[in-house]
Amino acid sequence: MDKVTTTVKSAISGLFAVLTSIIGLLVLSQVVFGEEAGMNVIGNIQAIVNGFVGPTASLAGLITLLLVVGLLQQQNTDK
Repeated sequence: MDKVTTTVKSAISGLFAVLTSIIGLLVLSQVVFGEEAGMNVIGNIQAIVNGFVGPTASLAGLITLLLVVGLLQQQNTDK
């Protein structure tokens, strides 16, 4: 059972690393190519952050943001 847990954690960690790399590349492509990049990655990230801390923010959104940041930091320290 311990081996299964380790395998699942490793797979999730690898998937998380790939997805964060893709997001970074998409942001970089939008910075370099601007509107011609084909998607508004930076605008979408801003909309997500505004949902947490913007004028329509709530305590639940702030708590969710803190949980997400905590999970991301924990994921980075596990390496």
